[in-house]
Amino acid sequence: MKKLSISVLSLVLSSSVALAQAQQKKSDTLRTGEIEGVVVTALGIKREKKAIGYSVSQVAGGDLQKSGESNVIQGLAGKVAGVQVTGASGTPGASSRIVIRGQKSIELTSQPLIVLDGQIIDNSYNNNAGSGTNIGGVDDSNRAVDINPDDIESVSVLKGGAAAALYGEGARNGVIIYVSKKGRKRKGIGIDFSTSVGFDQLSNMINLQKSYAAGTNGTTYIQPAQYSSDGFAVTSGTNQSWGPLISSVEGLKAYDNVKNFYQTGVTNNYNLALSGGGDNGNFRASFGHIDQTGIVPNTSLKKTSFNFNSEYRLTDKVKVGADVLYTNTLGVRAQKGSNTAGIMLSLLRMPSSYDVRDYQTDQGYNKNYFAAYDNPLYTVYNNPYKDETNRVIFNGHINYNYSKWLNVLVRAGVDTYTTHAQQNYSFTSNGNSTADGSGQVIVDSFTKSLYNLDLIFNGIVNFTDNINLNYNIGGQINSIFSNDQYSVGSSMLEPNQFNLSNFSTLKAQNGDSKYLKRGVFASLEFAFYDQFYLTVTGRNDWSSSLPKQNRSYFYPSLSASWIFNKTLGMPDWVNLGKLRAAYSSTYASPGPYSIITPYVTPTFYDSFGPQLSSPYNGTGAYGISTTLYNNNLKPEHNKEFELGLELEMFKRLHFNASAYKSTNYDLLIRRPVAASNGYQIYYTNGPTVENKGLEVSLGYDILKNENFDWNFTANWTLNRNKVTDLNGVDDNAPQGSDYFSGNLTPTITLGQPLGVFYGTAYQRDNAGNLIIGSNGLPILAEGAQLIGNPNPDWTGGFRNNFRYKNISLSFLLDVRKGGDIWNGTLARLNRLGMTQASADNRQGTYIIPGVLENGQPNNIAISNKAYYVSYLGDGSFSANETAIEKDINWVRLRDVSLSYNIGKVLSQSAGLTFIRSAEVTFSARNLFLITNYKGIDPENSFAGSASNTLGFDYFNNPNTRSYFLTFKFGF
Repeated sequence: MKKLSISVLSLVLSSSVALAQAQQKKSDTLRTGEIEGVVVTALGIKREKKAIGYSVSQVAGGDLQKSGESNVIQGLAGKVAGVQVTGASGTPGASSRIVIRGQKSIELTSQPLIVLDGQIIDNSYNNNAGSGTNIGGVDDSNRAVDINPDDIESVSVLKGGAAAALYGEGARNGVIIYVSKKGRKRKGIGIDFSTSVGFDQLSNMINLQKSYAAGTNGTTYIQPAQYSSDGFAVTSGTNQSWGPLISSVEGLKAYDNVKNFYQTGVTNNYNLALSGGGDNGNFRASFGHIDQTGIVPNTSLKKTSFNFNSEYRLTDKVKVGADVLYTNTLGVRAQKGSNTAGIMLSLLRMPSSYDVRDYQTDQGYNKNYFAAYDNPLYTVYNNPYKDETNRVIFNGHINYNYSKWLNVLVRAGVDTYTTHAQQNYSFTSNGNSTADGSGQVIVDSFTKSLYNLDLIFNGIVNFTDNINLNYNIGGQINSIFSNDQYSVGSSMLEPNQFNLSNFSTLKAQNGDSKYLKRGVFASLEFAFYDQFYLTVTGRNDWSSSLPKQNRSYFYPSLSASWIFNKTLGMPDWVNLGKLRAAYSSTYASPGPYSIITPYVTPTFYDSFGPQLSSPYNGTGAYGISTTLYNNNLKPEHNKEFELGLELEMFKRLHFNASAYKSTNYDLLIRRPVAASNGYQIYYTNGPTVENKGLEVSLGYDILKNENFDWNFTANWTLNRNKVTDLNGVDDNAPQGSDYFSGNLTPTITLGQPLGVFYGTAYQRDNAGNLIIGSNGLPILAEGAQLIGNPNPDWTGGFRNNFRYKNISLSFLLDVRKGGDIWNGTLARLNRLGMTQASADNRQGTYIIPGVLENGQPNNIAISNKAYYVSYLGDGSFSANETAIEKDINWVRLRDVSLSYNIGKVLSQSAGLTFIRSAEVTFSARNLFLITNYKGIDPENSFAGSASNTLGFDYFNNPNTRSYFLTFKFGF
């Protein structure tokens, strides 16, 4: 890799110098000032802000980098109205989920299309070498992590259907357009260099008790699992901490296992860019490298990227350009969540009388307090998940400018990558699929390629001096190819040799997927007297994943804007007054191979997972899939209406408000069916879901002069999601499969948002009082009930910027109001006696507020253990509703940075005149969190970015608090 990096860098540098020498002094390269008031919209088309009839938000590349996130998706958190970003955890390379204007689908993704310099790129999540599910294994990266934030000049967020109609079905959830930094006209070659060092620390943790030892009845100490001379467990130990005081047992001491496990993570980041330009062209070449170690031992992310873009004018009418990105991303990842090898599951349940650092036997085998779990230190050092992704994104274009009324653009691009991943489960680890400690290796090689071809004709036709037409007409071909080679070796022959030949049982499978979409489109923008703008778009797609009769579908959109400050002759201090309206109709087709029921390799399951699969004893078999596919599938259909108001006044105030209604029909769903039909699942069209919302953005330059600047931006979002029609689906049917824990289920419920929690609850009287049984505990109600809604009431963000001379201060507050979270972590720790609350009054008793069955106030006292096991915990007689934390709010200092511009001082010094700019910055991320949540962090997503399930907290890996010191130089 190192030799390859040096070779590629040498090639880029030599090409850059050659190109710069060939260029002239005068340039037509667009400067920032020249594109002010211009927005990059669908298919890379630049349009004037005043003409746009739908909501578009922009984020500067500098703001994207201030939070120090290595993932450009997570870097958008809190910065844009209508955009909700949820990180999976604080581990290196953790995935991030982004949704614009609410969840729109059940089976398909609700995340927006990602575009880089005109090229549609992949942002999917592949975890085949992990557990194959979203709730176990490791948290892999969403592939936008491969983009280097330092290379990004600006981000445009296209929110509504009208904004995205020209992109086709991939954009019905919105579009995020990343624009890379480009070269500019200059004398010689400009050099930009930055380096930073960061430190990550554990941000928040549940308060665990360190007073009571392992045990069950409050008096008897239960020793940890005991291991024989050959290294195997002969007793199981216990995961409960209801034993005696640690201080009362001779030889015992209390350990802070959280402190002894987590470490300080370190991030080193280096970026180098060369750029230049002349009359006939420009270029920029960059190199970036990030090396991050996590707070979890033996976790890391290393990413190396090379980026080159250039544009050159061949003649007065012909320009050619290309953008090339190569990245190499390597990760070492940590087990998460609900599995016996999970880090947090074993660590937080660990009795304080056991030392986590005693993690392996003399033979190097797993050693733990409870034999059924892997010691978290054993897991991180002996069960590594390692992956390497090599990725190339190329986009080339030819632009022929015949005249003002005819311009032709041909653009072709490819995004291709291969991920090699390997998950090891060491001998004696409980993490393998049969949990028998026999060892396992999973090897996966996944390749995916996206190809795009655009042909666009555009131009401006002036009918009169005051009426003109701006048109775009063209066609597009998108194709996606993927290949997955997956191998599993089970039952290790020689301990801890992770070669497939060292396993007695081998299973291999491969899969190929092909998808093709063709589309034609047109956009007509009419401008009247520089005051009224009307835009009509239309696109027709043909998708290969739908049956022939439903394969073709048409997307229309209509948007209008009125610059009323000109029409009404308003004072000059009203710089812009705009009313806008938009309507769109968009579609989304299913994934490939969704209309024919195939034959598959059968696997038989019990409650502990897959137990029997083909081939068995050397005999292979095929069986018809238990999922019945529908050869009459229709694409999901979205209709959206939007109204907006934009104001700019005093050249200081910027206000943007939108109201929208988005209705999503024929959502694809996997419906359970009676097994007597020969199938278990029916893949078909189903419910209708509606999103209604308001978005407000406000910016104000409070002071602005040579020595002092002070400005702020604020955003606020309200979205209401609701299932308006079940269309044959059972009410309260489960949403997806990314959940567990008894009867707690995210559901599809008529009149409720997608994903509301249904689960066990307690009986109550007409006044809402709990009804208490003779055992002093609440009585369980019959059947599941609606017990929670994970969707927030509203979200907001506030960015404040100060500058005094050469000193700048900036901070971003991220705010969330409302939304419920199932805190399964806290419930289980209460049950096991690990929370500080359960230890504060071990000898005391509790009377649960409520009424007895005869209507009298409850007066039955129960023990501390019964209270925390069966009421606040998830033990016998408990209900899911107890673990639901209601109306969770937070105020988070998402990022803060203090910068000092030392460029002027250095450039005026003798011998340093070559320095164009210089800046030193101290910044921090997640510096504080104010919340009423009792868990670790309310932002974490247990199921990761690939899931539509929200609000589940079950031993998620925690977030981090980070500090950075950055130096930037320009030469």
